[in-house]
Amino acid sequence: MKYAKYIFSGRTINLFLRTLTIALKFVLSLMLIKSLGIAEFGVFGLFQSTVIIMTFFLGLDFYTFTAREILKLESKEFSYYIKHQIIFHTIAYILILPFCYFLVLWNIIQKEFIYLFIIILVSEHLSQEIYRILIILKKTVVATLVLFLRSGLWIILTYLLWKNNFIPSSLESLLYLWLLGAALSVIIGFYYLDFKWIQGVDKGWIKEGLIVAFPFFIGTILYKMMEFSGRYFLNFYFTSAEVGVYTFFSSIANVMFVFVQTIVIIELYPSLIESKNKSYAVFLNNLRTFEKQTIKFSTIGIVLSLLGIYPLLAFLNKTILFDSIFSYILLLISTAIFSLSFIPHYALYSYNHDWKILQATLIGALFNVAFNFLLIPTFGVMGAAISQLVSFFILFVVKVYFWKKFKKIISK
Repeated sequence: MKYAKYIFSGRTINLFLRTLTIALKFVLSLMLIKSLGIAEFGVFGLFQSTVIIMTFFLGLDFYTFTAREILKLESKEFSYYIKHQIIFHTIAYILILPFCYFLVLWNIIQKEFIYLFIIILVSEHLSQEIYRILIILKKTVVATLVLFLRSGLWIILTYLLWKNNFIPSSLESLLYLWLLGAALSVIIGFYYLDFKWIQGVDKGWIKEGLIVAFPFFIGTILYKMMEFSGRYFLNFYFTSAEVGVYTFFSSIANVMFVFVQTIVIIELYPSLIESKNKSYAVFLNNLRTFEKQTIKFSTIGIVLSLLGIYPLLAFLNKTILFDSIFSYILLLISTAIFSLSFIPHYALYSYNHDWKILQATLIGALFNVAFNFLLIPTFGVMGAAISQLVSFFILFVVKVYFWKKFKKIISK
C-alpha cells in the first residue's frame, strides 16, 4: 500500500509523463530521419523552429506578468487574470498572424503548408499558455498531461499509423497529427483551468502587463535567436541536408536541457520565487538547492548523452552524421552551460532584475549573430555549433556577474 501510494503520487506521474515526452521527442527525430531522410528532417526542423519562435511573438511573454500577479500575497480573482490574458492574446493574433505571409516569401515555410502552419501555431501557443498557468496554479499533473498530449501522444500515433501503412509516411501527415495533439491539449487543459468569464475590461492592467512583459519578450526572442539562428544561417548558405544535421544534433543535445528543466527547473522555480517574500536567508537556501539539483542533473544528462550518441548514430547509419560528431559534443557542452545559466537567471528574476537578464541575453545574442556570420559560411555545421557555445558561455558569465554584484548590495 505504501509503495502504491508512492507509485501513483503526483510527482511520480509527472516524472513518468515528462520522461516519456522527452523520449518520444527523441524517437520522433529518429523516425523522421529513417523514414524521410536528413534533408526532409531539415525542412521539418525549420518548420518546427519557426512555430516555436512565432509562439513567443503571439505570447509576448505576457505570462511572466500574469504569473507574478497570481503569486502575489494579495491577488485578485483568478478569472480576472485569465480573461485579460485572453483579450491580450486575441489582439496579438489579429496584429501578428498576417505577417506569416512573409515566411512564404522568405522561403522559410513552403506555400502548401502555410495554413496548416498558422493553425498549428495558434494551437501550440494556446497549449503553452495553458500549461504555464497550470504550473503556476501548482496543478502539475494536469500540466504534464497537457504537455504530453501536445508533445508526446501524437508521436506514438504517428509511429503506429506509419508503421502499419494506415497513412503515407510524409511531412504532411506528420503535421496533421501534430495539430491533432496540440488541439486536444488545448481542450483538456482549458477544461481544468476552472475559468469563468467576468464583466469589465481593465485596460490599465493590460497596459501595465505589456510594459512589464516587454523586456522578457525581447529576452526570449534573443534566447531563441541564439538557439535557432544557426538553422536559418545554414538554410541560407547551404542546403536542407546541413540544416537537418544541425537540427538533429541540437535537438538531441537539447534533450539534456529538457531533462533538467523537467526534473529541476519546473519543479523548483515557483517555490524559489515565493521564498523571496519570506526572507533573504530562506531564498538563499532554496537557491542553493536549485543550484545543486541543476548541476547534478546536468552532469547526469551529459554522461548519458555521451554514452548514447555512438550507438544512436550506428542505428541511423548516416555518414553525414558521423562526419559531424564533434559538432554534437560542442552543442552538448553549450546546452549544459545554458542549463547552468538558469541559476543566476532565476535569482535575478526573483528580485525583479529583468533588465539585467535582458542585458545579459542581448550580449550573448550579439556574439551569436556575429560568430554565425563569421563561421557558418566557411565551417558550416561546425561553425554554427561553435557560435552557440560561445554565446551561451558569454550569457552564463554575464548573468553570474550581475547576480554576484546584486548579492553584495543586498547582503549589506
